[in-house]
Amino acid sequence: MMGWRHWQARRRAAQRAPEARRWVVLDTETSGLDMARDRLIAAAAVAVHWVDGRPCLRPADSFEVVLQCPPGLALDEVARRNILLHGVGRGEQGGGLPVAEGLQRLVDFVDGAPCLAFHAAFDATMLDRACRVHLGAAWAPPWLDLAVLARLLHPELPHRHLDDWLGHFGLAVGQRHRAISDAWVSAELLLRLWPAWRAQGGGQGAWRAAQTLVRARRFLLQNA
Repeated sequence: MMGWRHWQARRRAAQRAPEARRWVVLDTETSGLDMARDRLIAAAAVAVHWVDGRPCLRPADSFEVVLQCPPGLALDEVARRNILLHGVGRGEQGGGLPVAEGLQRLVDFVDGAPCLAFHAAFDATMLDRACRVHLGAAWAPPWLDLAVLARLLHPELPHRHLDDWLGHFGLAVGQRHRAISDAWVSAELLLRLWPAWRAQGGGQGAWRAAQTLVRARRFLLQNA
């Protein structure tokens, strides 16, 4: 169970989110899709800065880490298939940072900023579990899911997968399923969503506008 201090940290981060001038788009690579058993392999983050009421990217404000593979860990067939997908082999993992150090660097980079990801529930769960195990603390910053937000802002489009949205907006990715490439192109997707997002938001601010849209969707689903 999350402790009182962890709960307070999350509550403070959620309260600060609407006024934050720096957001962080995250992506993780893992040994598989089982959120209860698989492990983090790599993580990357790209900051989104709000300047004169508009989001912009600064390449220098980005972060990537490969986490060290535990010594003697035997790879099952799922993990081997995932190496073919994300390309982070045993050699690169062996030269990565110890998990606790890598996670702490990521936490320091995020620095309490609101976080976004495409299909955020997966990244949020993996990061939260890893932080609890290796850092002894829950992941505090609040999340927005770009996949949900994109569908809410463009309900006329049938897209569900990141590649669909990238194709729609003509966005190119350097190396798909590489954490830093996917984080960067997800941040670019946020910029492309901004005109429709701004139209929905009125004067309440981008983060509050997104929260309003997501809450409205949940209400409709619950009362359908």
